[in-house]
Amino acid sequence: MEKRVIGIDVGGTNLRGALVGPDGKIINRMKVASDADQGIEAVIDNLVRLIKNIGGGEDVSAVGFGIPGIIDFKAGIITQAPNICNVNNYPIRENLRARLGDAVPVIIENDANCAAVGEWWMGAGKDVGSLVIITLGTGVGGGIVLDGKLWRGADGMGGEVGHMTIYPDGAKCNCGNYGCLESYSSATAIRRMVKEVLSDSSSQTALGELVEDEDPGRIPEAVMKAALEGDRAALGIWEQFGTALGIGMASLVNILNVEMIVIGGGVSQAWEMFIDRVLAELKRRALRAPAERVKVMKSVLGDDEGIIGAAYLALNVGKEL
Repeated sequence: MEKRVIGIDVGGTNLRGALVGPDGKIINRMKVASDADQGIEAVIDNLVRLIKNIGGGEDVSAVGFGIPGIIDFKAGIITQAPNICNVNNYPIRENLRARLGDAVPVIIENDANCAAVGEWWMGAGKDVGSLVIITLGTGVGGGIVLDGKLWRGADGMGGEVGHMTIYPDGAKCNCGNYGCLESYSSATAIRRMVKEVLSDSSSQTALGELVEDEDPGRIPEAVMKAALEGDRAALGIWEQFGTALGIGMASLVNILNVEMIVIGGGVSQAWEMFIDRVLAELKRRALRAPAERVKVMKSVLGDDEGIIGAAYLALNVGKEL
C-alpha cells in the first residue's frame, strides 16, 4: 500500500486536517473546533480525535502539524502560540506521542512555514526552487524555501516577514515595535486605518455605514466593497496597504533574490485592491535584475496550503528539509 500521512492546520478556531497520499492529493478531510480558548490540553484532545477519525483505519505513516506561533522544530516544542491559551514551552510532540504511540512520527512546524512548503510542492511555486510566501490575515506571516529547502533560521524563527520595519516611526505593532509590515498590511491594520478615517470629522466616506455592527473579521471585505464603489477613504486604505507590502517585498527580493513571492491568507482575496500598488513599489525600490526575475503570484492552494505543506514534511520525515 502506498505511503499515506495526515496533515493538520491548527487554528485558533478550527483544526483542519486531511489524509494525503504521496502525490499530494487529499484523500479525506475533516474540520473540528480547536477549543483553543480552553487551553492546550483541550486542543490536544481534539487533535487526537481528529487524527483517529481522518485515518479511518488507514495505515498512516506520519502526522504533520502546522501551528501559528514560535516552534522549536527539532525539540517538538511550542515556545509561544498567541492563539492558544496557556502555552509556554509546551512539549507537544512528546505529549502527542504519548497519546498516539511511538510508531507514528509526529512533525511540528510553524503554520506559515507549512504554507510555504505547500505552495512550493503543489501550488504556485511547484516549478521553482526558491520562494517566499507572505500570508495576509489577522497578522502577517511568512515562510521561505531556498533551493528546495525550508529556511527555519537558527532558532526556528526564520521567515517572520510581518515584523520587518517599514516605517521607523509608524503605527505600533502587536509585537511592541513600531512600523512593522503587520501594522500596515493585515486585517488588524485595516481595522486601525478605518478607525482613523472615521475619527476624522472632515473625512467624507461611506465606511461608517458599511462597518457598523460588522463582524471585525469581515471589515476588510467591507473596505474592499467601498473601494470598488469609488470611496476615496477606502481606496486610500488599500493604497497604504499595498505601498507597505511593496516596500517589504522589495527588501525580500534584494536580500534573497528568490524566484517567486506567493501572497496568501484571507486578505489576499482583495488582491485587485492592492496588487498594482505592490508591484509599482516593488519595481521602484528593488534592484533591477532580481525585480525583473521575481514572479509575484496569488496562492493556488488557498486554505489547503498549510495542510499540504504539513503533509509533505510528514511524508519526508527524517530527511533534511
